[in-house]
Amino acid sequence: MRANATTGNALRLELGEGPVWDADRGEVLWVDSEAGLVLRGDLDGDALVVLDSRDWGESVGSVTPARDGGMLVAGEHHVHVVDASGRVDESIRILPEGQRSRLNDGSVDPAGRFLVGSVRLDDRVGMECLWSVSADRVVRRVVDGITVSNGLGFSPDGSTMYYVETRPGTILAFDYDVDTGEATGRREVLACGGTPDGLAVDTESCLWVAFFGEGQVRRISPRGQVLEVIEVDAPNVTCPEFVGPYLDRLLITTARYRMSAEHLRTSPLAGAVFIADASVPGLPVGSWGGATGGRGEEHAAGKVEGTP
Repeated sequence: MRANATTGNALRLELGEGPVWDADRGEVLWVDSEAGLVLRGDLDGDALVVLDSRDWGESVGSVTPARDGGMLVAGEHHVHVVDASGRVDESIRILPEGQRSRLNDGSVDPAGRFLVGSVRLDDRVGMECLWSVSADRVVRRVVDGITVSNGLGFSPDGSTMYYVETRPGTILAFDYDVDTGEATGRREVLACGGTPDGLAVDTESCLWVAFFGEGQVRRISPRGQVLEVIEVDAPNVTCPEFVGPYLDRLLITTARYRMSAEHLRTSPLAGAVFIADASVPGLPVGSWGGATGGRGEEHAAGKVEGTP
């Protein structure tokens, strides 16, 4: 199977990441992490038309819609709570002061918590975490001992969390308690031997995983078997997401990040957004369950549990 570049735009993103289908508004949100952009677009067939973009003035790891029409934006060190008008209601500090890390991929669990992980910006190993931000803006550490946190998703019943640790190239699974937001029973689904990045989960509990540097999205069973491959005409594939009213299409982001001029010349679609038909529909990903407006003063300092 092969993905096609979307029409209706001329995007060549430096580090396209984290597409999210906002089912309530029938729109797509995604980011350019290196450029610090949050983008919003309209999807019609293969056409993805950019409705607007916002420059955050810092790197942006991910974005997710909120149930009340606002959104959460994972910046470099903070999760920004943005109301429906675009006003930042609060910036919640996630990463400790002085830590050479930034926030990266994020998603929403079945209870409406926003989960977001961090990546190292130096040579430290096993010192990054996956964090959650609850509806009442309490921050908790969910998983530690990570080096490069990337894609995550949940099984259809919410009891299993799938999680990509890009270094050393492993797809992990955890038992997940939706009521408490705790992840236990860490285990390995697949040691990829490559650079797995973002993921999405389908209705059969299979994982669709982007492989950075390899020009592919692979469908992988919960037992680690590669079942299907989608070829992408760009080497640095970053994240797939099920989109559309029936969640039967995959929107796939890519990157130009750290590619040489010669490499870019031979890969002119690097940084484009691609789309492909999915053989199995995806699971819906919910929205953050908190309110995005009018609470910044009450929670100005934020409450953090499990801070290292």
